[in-house]
Amino acid sequence: MTAPTDTSRLDRRRLLGVGLLAAAGLVLPACAGRSTRRARAVSPVWPGLDRDDTLRSETDATTTRPTPHQPAAPARSTPTPSLSVIPRSAWASAGPIPARMTRLGVVSTITVHHDGMPPVTLRSARDVAARIDGIRHAHQSRGWGDIGYHYIVDPFGRVWQGRPLAYQGAHVRDHNPHNLGVLNLGNFEIQSPTAAQLTTLERFLADRMTAHHVPLARLRTHRELMPTLCPGRSLQAAMNRMRRISPALARA
Repeated sequence: MTAPTDTSRLDRRRLLGVGLLAAAGLVLPACAGRSTRRARAVSPVWPGLDRDDTLRSETDATTTRPTPHQPAAPARSTPTPSLSVIPRSAWASAGPIPARMTRLGVVSTITVHHDGMPPVTLRSARDVAARIDGIRHAHQSRGWGDIGYHYIVDPFGRVWQGRPLAYQGAHVRDHNPHNLGVLNLGNFEIQSPTAAQLTTLERFLADRMTAHHVPLARLRTHRELMPTLCPGRSLQAAMNRMRRISPALARA
């Protein structure tokens, strides 16, 4: 019997993850957790992060992905992040559907989210890629053009490209035009962001605010725009503190 290849094992893992997400209804249209019911806090939050083998290089994800689907090219005026961003080709098993989306235009707001789903153990870039691809699959299954967010920050402190910047996101109902969506992997009603995640988020938000000329007053969280628990109490508290004392955000 022929031994399964790394790619076939990865494909089975992705299909299983997508199936579980879809079957359990765990991915909601724009951040899970609209209920006002509070969940019990749990600590520690990200099992395995103290292990030496958990932080894999970005190439671990890119070398095991299927043939990439090329997204539509963003507008020429779209600023390029100065921080390293893992490309969409590193995680997506299907491309965006431009016919279902509208143009983003000039960015005037940046909104921070959490995924709000039941926590899982993410031990590598491969695990993160499967998680993001599962969210994409759930969103497109609802008739959306792509994953709803433009960027994703994982608990290891890596930034991943989401929906192409040419297109308006689907992350805050009635507030999507000109709004850049930044998702943080985790459910921060019952978890806390990792130090690496918060450090990267602060740097990346400052970078995007500078690139798009977004003032601090227009850096928002999901719950500040509509009734929802997103981005969770822990990340909301971190965002409140970050906007109050961060020199990087103040200079952006």
